[in-house]
Amino acid sequence: MATNNLPMTAIPAVAESAPRLNLVVQKGPQNETRIPCRRVVTLIGSREGCKVNLAHRRAAPVHAALVNNGCEVIAVDLLTPAGTLLNGLKLQHETVSNGDLLTVDQWELRVEIEQPDSNGDADAHPFDLEPTPNVVALEHLETGRVLQPNRDVCLIGRRNGCDIALPDSRVSRAHALFVNYFGYPAILDLLTPNGTMVNNSPIQFQALKDGDVVTIGDARFRIRLVGSAVAKRSSTNHKPAAPLVTLAKEPVSADLIDIQQTEGAQSWRIADNLEHLEKGAGKRRAV
Repeated sequence: MATNNLPMTAIPAVAESAPRLNLVVQKGPQNETRIPCRRVVTLIGSREGCKVNLAHRRAAPVHAALVNNGCEVIAVDLLTPAGTLLNGLKLQHETVSNGDLLTVDQWELRVEIEQPDSNGDADAHPFDLEPTPNVVALEHLETGRVLQPNRDVCLIGRRNGCDIALPDSRVSRAHALFVNYFGYPAILDLLTPNGTMVNNSPIQFQALKDGDVVTIGDARFRIRLVGSAVAKRSSTNHKPAAPLVTLAKEPVSADLIDIQQTEGAQSWRIADNLEHLEKGAGKRRAV
């Protein structure tokens, strides 16, 4: 096992007011190694560029991710064949606590989480977005549909089980993470061969603003920050969406799902247009 810091410099460090994460190797090669994880996302896997590099054939190239959203740490298995265990149970998407045990193949990694001092600066974060949006959404440019993530970490990729699955050979099985950090959206490319683009520029990690366009394979999504002045102005020009939603340009196989199937999994809210999404957000705030 090795830790690799150089490729991760594109991912910003967490704020002083965020929990501090360390991983301690409790079992496996380099036992008792303590790994400080000071960035918003920590990747675990066998591919060069992962912060925690597990050099073993049963460790997937990008196996799991730990996302520090400024308030808590969320662990996500990236749909790997061998899987990841959290305290002996199969991990999918869980908030981790101090003392939890992550198991990847022969390695057991103990989670250490230190809470920040009470006098820390709660406003210190690496993103410069004002105001904080009430709702973050993605507008699929081909269909006009608007998707709203229901959780702080969502997986985009080609494989069945992703929050958004894109039937495109240029899209990796686990391609990108859409994350929430202190209420602000960002996207992380999972070290993929074909990459992720924001406004036609390749990125590894990018804070997202209203109107940014994210491109993954052939799919393009415009970021909508509902509640910001920019988003409200742009909504007046929004065209009605098509009655059916699908990202597939060919029949969807069992390993490739479309947005309608994802909607059934309740991982994303889907609106016909931005005005519909804004009305729904207003009702939820009024309750």
